[in-house]
Amino acid sequence: MKIIKNGLFLVFCLLLLAGCPGRDNNQSEMIRKVKIEPVMQADTLLVKHFPGLIKEANEVNLAFRVAGPIEKIFVKEGDYVKAGQVVSQLDIRDYTVQLEAAQAQYDQVKAEADRVIELHNRQSIAGNDYDKAVSGLKMVTAQLKNAKDQLNDTKLRAPVSGYIHKVNFLEKELVDAGMPVASLIDVGHYQVEVEIPVSLYVKRDGIVSFSAVQPAVSDEPFPLQLFSVSKKASNNQLYKLQLGLNPASHPKLAPGMDVQVTIVCINDTDQLACVPLNALFNEGGKSFVWIYQSDSTVKKREIVTGKLTGDGRISIIRGVEVDEQVVVAGVNLLKEDEKVEPLASFSETNVGGLL
Repeated sequence: MKIIKNGLFLVFCLLLLAGCPGRDNNQSEMIRKVKIEPVMQADTLLVKHFPGLIKEANEVNLAFRVAGPIEKIFVKEGDYVKAGQVVSQLDIRDYTVQLEAAQAQYDQVKAEADRVIELHNRQSIAGNDYDKAVSGLKMVTAQLKNAKDQLNDTKLRAPVSGYIHKVNFLEKELVDAGMPVASLIDVGHYQVEVEIPVSLYVKRDGIVSFSAVQPAVSDEPFPLQLFSVSKKASNNQLYKLQLGLNPASHPKLAPGMDVQVTIVCINDTDQLACVPLNALFNEGGKSFVWIYQSDSTVKKREIVTGKLTGDGRISIIRGVEVDEQVVVAGVNLLKEDEKVEPLASFSETNVGGLL
């Protein structure tokens, strides 16, 4: 009886196992979630960055128009001076005496000339005497003006606002007319020098804007204006640009500072598609991307890449079309015709996908 019960129990277990569905046959297929992005058109503008250097626009030599010993120097190297400010002063003794002599001679000739002119008006003097008196008055008038100008020229004034770069003489030293007493850096405007390659030089007519940034001063870029372009390349096949900078709006900038110059130029080449760099993977020395299909599967497609666009993307010469969908994450884990599920797009109004 016990044997029969055991046999029935064994048969029951076998029937029970036969009736259970197989896990391996009916288990739902795992679908990988992937991030996809549309293929975009490359920008119509090229953005290039080059190192540049701020330089003073002009360096002005300051010199007296008259000679003499220097009585006083009012500035030192590095001082800022305004246009018209006195930089140095000569000893005025000789020029004061010269002016007094010219003034005395003028007064004498003027008195005589006035008497002759009065007689001429009464027609009581010969015309020749009148002409001599008028000519003499003009001459001493010019001499008096020259004496006043020379006395005024004993003060050396800055013709423009700027910084004293160098002082070449000491007080009490004798200087001749025209000898530079000091040099002045004109801060009316600065120049930024930058060198560009041939590839950009030939597109210079398509340049849209120039700007630069000096990180130690500010992260905000400041605009530049094109002054000139050299017509001859250097030994390195680079062409020099002179760009204007208004220092009044950026007082912390100074000559000698290096800057990062940004040049924006119209891209006149054929418009290409571009994809994120993360979408690319290599097999056998060739580049591929995964194309997301309408049936939620992915297809591997070979592409020919171009240049980097500067925003984490690369242009595609051949292989994809604008608005096609490509996988941009986990590309090395996918297989041909694998079914995938796109990740939901990020929403700025639903941070974290809580809604």
